[in-house]
Formats: sequence, structure tokens, C-alpha cells
Amino acid sequence: MLRAKQRPLRERTRQLTKEFCRHCGAVASEGAQNCAVCGARLDAAASDAQPQETAQRQAQRTAAAADPNSPIAPSAAPPPPAHSGQYAPYPAAPGVWAPPVQPAYPTTYPTYPGYPGYPTQQGQQGEPGYQPYPYGAGYPQPWQVYGYPMGGYYAPQYAMQSAPRRAPGEVYALVIAWIVTVASALAILGGLLVTALATLGIFNGQGDDLSYLGGIIGFSLAPIVGGAFGLWYGILGIRRRPSPRFGLPAAWLMLALAVLAIGGGVALWQYNFTQMRSPGTAFGILPLAMLTGTLPALAILAFTTQRLGNPSTRRHVWMSLFYGMSLAPLLAVILELILSLIIVAALRLSAQDAQSVLGQPNTSNPSPKLLVAMLLVLSVVAPLVEEGVKPLAALLVIRRLRTPAEAFLVGLAAGVGFDMLETIGYIGQGQADWVSVSIDRIGAGLLHGVGAGMGALAWYYLINGAGVRLRWLRAIGCGLYAILQHGLFNALGFSDLALPSNIGAWLNQPFYLGGLPLQNEDLIYLVAYGLILGVLIFMTSRLWGAKGMPERKPPLAPSPQAWPAWPAPYGYYASYAPYGSYGQPAHGVPGGWPAPAPMPQTPQPMGGAQ
Repeated sequence: MLRAKQRPLRERTRQLTKEFCRHCGAVASEGAQNCAVCGARLDAAASDAQPQETAQRQAQRTAAAADPNSPIAPSAAPPPPAHSGQYAPYPAAPGVWAPPVQPAYPTTYPTYPGYPGYPTQQGQQGEPGYQPYPYGAGYPQPWQVYGYPMGGYYAPQYAMQSAPRRAPGEVYALVIAWIVTVASALAILGGLLVTALATLGIFNGQGDDLSYLGGIIGFSLAPIVGGAFGLWYGILGIRRRPSPRFGLPAAWLMLALAVLAIGGGVALWQYNFTQMRSPGTAFGILPLAMLTGTLPALAILAFTTQRLGNPSTRRHVWMSLFYGMSLAPLLAVILELILSLIIVAALRLSAQDAQSVLGQPNTSNPSPKLLVAMLLVLSVVAPLVEEGVKPLAALLVIRRLRTPAEAFLVGLAAGVGFDMLETIGYIGQGQADWVSVSIDRIGAGLLHGVGAGMGALAWYYLINGAGVRLRWLRAIGCGLYAILQHGLFNALGFSDLALPSNIGAWLNQPFYLGGLPLQNEDLIYLVAYGLILGVLIFMTSRLWGAKGMPERKPPLAPSPQAWPAWPAPYGYYASYAPYGSYGQPAHGVPGGWPAPAPMPQTPQPMGGAQ
């Protein structure tokens, strides 16, 4: 029983003490001096593992090389060295730590310098110095013996990827998005506060006042709706979400709706005065009054964007429109009031004349000083302030506007929003004549829209117009046109004073549309609207397809972290031709096996989850 248990132990001990060939790794027989597989010596270093040529065969080959007529044929070329190539180190498994880079063994050891001889002393002869000692110059290196680099481990070269750089102007756009978001939230809160205060006034008996309701619409509904749009687009801007192209229904459809709204207002006015002898309740006519004040302006916006080929985005156009409807009128009122007070103080007007300047202008027989003051306020101050305030929305994003057509459209949107709020306010002030006011203001969107569009175009040429021919002249011309157009249009209110008396009297005569009274002076404004419409058609035809700044390319998406391939400084595994079994050719190759196919250099992961 003891011998049976010791037999496996002896077998395992015999396997552990077996010799293996240093060249091919085959098991060597006990007492054998050469490997039966590759023929290498078992007791020699790897550098001597190649079969040696006998002295007799070497002498025969030397004689054959010296005598070409010798019958002894030269021997075949010796087999290639056992390890002519290098093996690359094994890569580490994914997620496994790899050892740091270890320096490889040097090819030769440094040569120690010689020592100089002793100096000659008086009466004695000097001794010669030592020659340099080439220590280790002829010693083979381990990789020359074993065929693979010793200490040549490679550590994973992890790709240190920095944060992607933002595109030019993206930081500025992010700041603007935050400002718009905060300002929109404040606008919503302010609109809700005004609505709450206005509701108290309605319960106190002011709910049947069209002027009061129009003020509520202007100072509560506009901030709430505009703030909601601003909050939505501001959050999208913070999240870096792209905005689709801006577009509206067909312009002819918008115009038909505007004409239908005005026609319905005329019919309602006729019915109320015929049947009830009153213009109707304020709550009853308020929805129709809002439609007559907004649909003509939206028809102008639709006509412009379709003429230009929808060059801008919804975010830019809608934010500019609601800016013109909410913040721009507030800034304009404050600045105009300050400048008007300066004019009143400079001209030393009386309290009654100052009221005419600061309130509703009275053009019936004004004094020369009052006439000058009203002309300064209406034809100088108002155009300068309003045409300077309305394009500010386009100015904030002017670097994001790539073409002159886009700048013109964004500016025109602010003017359209400004007109909608102003027209609703004027319609409310008209009270019973609200339909007449809506007809008078049917083309006011052209006045404010084209003026704001030209102002935005002036800013575009100043900031983005590098390389444009006559850049400064175009910018100054667009800005001056916006101011002169507004000033001349406001001056038409004094036309009855500038024209002969008979023409002035005719202009003040009314004419009737059914039972609705209108003035002949309204025809002058219709002619002015027609001229501005011609300017709009001309500008859209020139701006359509005009080249602007280079197309804005989106920033490159951050590339995923790529794991680099293992370095292969020693190339592929080299081919070698060891001897076949018992000296027989293997697979048709004389003296050994065919070389393995080269390994494809595919990037391998160097750790981490994939």
C-alpha cells in the first residue's frame, strides 16, 4: 500500500526534474545532449543553440569557393537563427493593473576611461598610464540570447482627454440665454402683479372702459405671454438645443384674416349704433379690437419672412417680437419723457403748452413756441429714441445672425411687436371710434417694422460687415433712413398747417364708410403706407440671397475616449524555420515549419469597462 502511494509522487517528481529545450521548449530525453526536435544543444546557451558546422564540411566549402571547377558542391545556406525576431510583451487584461515601464538592458556596458601616467619627479622616471578597459563589451545581452526583451514592459498609455473647447460665441450665447431666462421670469411676475391690481380696478367699476382694458392688455398680458416664450427659449438656449426655422402661414392668408377682422369691426360698429345707439360694451369689443391691432402686423411679418426665404430661427424672431412688445415700449416711454421734459424746460413753456407736449398733441392753432416743441418731440425725439431702442434685441444676438436678411427680419420682428402694443393702446384710447383708429393704424406695422429692420441692418454692417463693399456708408444710410422715415411720418400730422388753408380744410373734412366717419387726412397716411411697402419690397428683393458671414458650423461632438493600441516597437512575431521532427521537412518547407501569418494591429483596450 505504501509503494502504491509513493508511485504518483515519484512520477510528479520525475516530471518536475525533466529538462526542456531552451530553444523550442520540447521535453528532452534523459542524458541527451541535443534536442530531438530542433537539434539545439541542451547544455549550451541560447546563443550557441544553433547547429554547428563540422570542420571537415567547412574545409570542403572553403575549397569549393576557391576552385570553381571543384566537384564539391557548396553546402546549403545554414538555417536562420532560431530567434531572429522579437516577441512583443503580452498586453494586460482589461481592468488589470499593468507594471510600469522598466528600462531595457543596454547593448554594451560603458567603457571605463584610462588613467594618466604619473608625472615625472626630479631624479625619477614617470610611470605609464593604464589603457581604457572595455568592461563588458563582448558580453551578450539577455535579449540576444533568449530572443525577447528583458524588462521591456509597457505601461498603458491612457488617453488624457481634456474638455472640448466651446465654439466661438457660444459662451456669449449661454450668458444671453441666462439673462433672457431670468428677465422672462421677472416679466411673468410683473405681469401677474399688474393683472392682480387691474382686477381690483375692474371690480371697482372700471371694467367697461376700453382704454383701461387696453392698458391691462399692454402691461399685463404682453409681459406674461412674452415672458413665457422667453422662459421657454431661454431654457432651450441653456441646454444648447437648436431652434427650428421660423415660419408663419401664407401672407395672403394672414392679410385676409386682418381684412376680415377689420370688416367685422365695421359691421359690429354699424350694428351697435343702428340697433342700440352705442358702440357696445368694452368686454364685447375687446377680442375684435385685439385682432384688428395684431393681425395686420403679423401679416407684414409673414410677408417679409417669406420674401426672404425664412432666414432666421424661431428663438431669434419670437424673442425679438416679444421684446418689442414688452421691454422696448417701456424704455421708449422713459427716455421720451426725460427728453420731453428737457425740451419743455429749455423752451420755458407754460403749463398748458407743456400738457400739449407731454400728452395728446393739439395742432389746432398752436403758438410758434408750442409748434417748435411738438415738432422736436414728435419728429426728432420720438424717432431717435424708438428707432434706437427697437433694434436692441437684434443687437444682442448680432454675432449669431449670419446674413443681412436675417438681421433685417429679426429687427422687423421687434418693430412689429412694438406696433402691436402701441396700436392696441391707441384703439383703447379711441373708445367709441376704435374702428376708425384701427383703420388709421392698419399700416403702422410697416412704419415700425421697416424702421427697426433698417436699424438692425445698420448694426449688422457695423459689426459683421467686414469685407462688404461700402460697409460704413450702408450702415449710416440704413440708420438715417429709419430715423428720417419715422420723423417725416410723424410730421404728417402737421400737414394741414403747412399746406394752403383750402387744402388743410379739405383734409379735416370727414367721409363716411357706411355710418362710420373717417377723415380725408387718413388718405395721406395710406399713401405713406404704400411708399413704405414699396421700400419693404425693394429691400427684401435686394437682401434675398445676399451673402453674409460664413455658415456657422456646430461644434464637434466630443469624441469618445479611445484606448490606444499597444505599442509594437519590435514589429510582428518574426518567422523562423526550426527543424522538423527527426530532421524531416515540415509542411513542404525545407528544414522546418512555415512562418506564422503577421498579427493584425488592432487597437486593444487597456483596462476599464468597455
